[in-house]
Amino acid sequence: MSENLIALQNKFLGQGQTVYDQLSQRFAQQGYLSDDDIRSIAETHNLPPQHVRATAKFYEQLSHNTPAKHTLKLCNGEACQTAGSMKLETSLCSQLQAHVGSTSDQGLRVAHVTCLGYCGSGPNAMIDGLPVSLAKAEDVNRVARHLRVGAPHGLSEPVNHCFRPAAGEPCVLMRHFDQDVVSLQSARRAGVYKSLEKAVTTLTPQQVIDQVTLSRLRGRGGAGFPTGTKLQMVANAESKDGSGRKFVVVNFDEGDAGSYIDKELIERDPHTQLEGILLAAYACGACEAFIYVRFEYPRSMRILRHAIDEAIEAQIIGPRIFGSKYGCVLNLVQGQGAYICGEETSLLRSIEGVPAMVSYKPPFPAQEGLWGCPTAVINVETLHNLPWIMEHGGDAYAKLGYKNSRGTKMVSFNRRVKNPGVYEVELGITLRELIVEVAGGMAKGQTFKAVQIGGPLGGVLPQEMLDTPLDFESLAAVDGILGHAGIVVYSQEDDLMKVCRGLMAFCAVESCGKCFPCRIGSVRGTELFDQMIETGVSEDRLSLLRDLCETMRLGSLCALGGMIPLPIECLMKYFPKELARYRPSTADAAVTTA
Repeated sequence: MSENLIALQNKFLGQGQTVYDQLSQRFAQQGYLSDDDIRSIAETHNLPPQHVRATAKFYEQLSHNTPAKHTLKLCNGEACQTAGSMKLETSLCSQLQAHVGSTSDQGLRVAHVTCLGYCGSGPNAMIDGLPVSLAKAEDVNRVARHLRVGAPHGLSEPVNHCFRPAAGEPCVLMRHFDQDVVSLQSARRAGVYKSLEKAVTTLTPQQVIDQVTLSRLRGRGGAGFPTGTKLQMVANAESKDGSGRKFVVVNFDEGDAGSYIDKELIERDPHTQLEGILLAAYACGACEAFIYVRFEYPRSMRILRHAIDEAIEAQIIGPRIFGSKYGCVLNLVQGQGAYICGEETSLLRSIEGVPAMVSYKPPFPAQEGLWGCPTAVINVETLHNLPWIMEHGGDAYAKLGYKNSRGTKMVSFNRRVKNPGVYEVELGITLRELIVEVAGGMAKGQTFKAVQIGGPLGGVLPQEMLDTPLDFESLAAVDGILGHAGIVVYSQEDDLMKVCRGLMAFCAVESCGKCFPCRIGSVRGTELFDQMIETGVSEDRLSLLRDLCETMRLGSLCALGGMIPLPIECLMKYFPKELARYRPSTADAAVTTA
């Protein structure tokens, strides 16, 4: 069905032009999409109205069908929850006489958003497209006055703290963070694009792949697949339509609550990212690349767009890169608020313009990806390693790291630690060293309870697991995941039952709906948590929760439904005291039974 709809779009809109593009442009112009807009787009382009409507309703941003004078989005991610987002929400909604999920008579639209990329300064919100921190009570009042009477709130977008490795420690990803390299001129002074120039003028694509393979670099987006193997697969694959087209797609849909790693790489060092993309494209024979950018990162979008324009003007992007025979086109696509687009097949369907539902694998994207052509889907941090690898050699990179996890990794912390922000560390460092030595230990007045790594799908680990090394296999062995390495630390103030309830509810909201274990299981799981929180934990309910988690883990089509049980199972395995807080007393149990 998707192939037929894509073919219709190509026929009536032109190759590569999609309904998603049309809807995004219309929404950008007016701030909502009415039924008349959907009918107009369908009639103009001879497309089924059902397809246009289904695509619009799939995305949180495009699903609004009424105009709004102001839009307030309140972050409900785990990092902001630990910073007091629920109290903030109650206070603001009370002052504004508004409710989350609705548009008031005064034209104020209030909604949730899960992570704005400022997890070290929360709780956060987005006001008419501008991310702001509302950690100070006076700022909350300013926002309330702004939305009530139009008084300027005077707030600006926050800035994350970034901490480069100490002298003598490996520094690959943050090597340019000690200087301003945002402009092309400053980036080239720092040596950016030298590896690309050398590759396209003196090396074969296979030689580039060989260095990446030698480095033993694994994908930093979560799955940890060997990057060299992925590039080789795309290089060896043939397009099924015989066109020879191949693509690189950059997964910059960094939606894990607590993670803002890719955001800082893009905003502080955009040209190194572009160099990494072009190196990957050259290696696997792709002449076109797409960067899929989160809607919640407006600053990143602006910086990327400017960096691409600069590189095009300098003929670094285009038909003959550095005078070679190789050329590549680079496209920006802005996401519209769907966490599932962090999953590679959903991301590809979104670029193609159809509802971004997960696709069955095989075939894998490296074989049949974007528009059925071989596609390397790679995340931002992974690509940021490539220029360093090409400059210093794959063997030099492979000397860094631990066991089968080579190189360095960026991590990000929330406000429960003394020094929240982004760090670069060598893989193999223990969780205890990360929290106590790197991030300075717990924030004043806080006592460690648990740590979650890798976003909402990551395991929640107790203090006795803090000597676990930060690497793919060691974390998996204790029911954790490395994932994207966004780290959320929980303290004695955090209720892990409510945290896990929020994770299950997040899955229910963000499920693409294609498979029923995820679609239905996440809703039933949320209901079950609500029952336990309201009327008590019982062995029957825990048994039902275990069965539900097993069904979701084994039966879901992708990692969202398949891995959301992980933190829930960690709660039941490692934190019996958290459950005990909700077990009814004997007297209460008798009343409940009666």
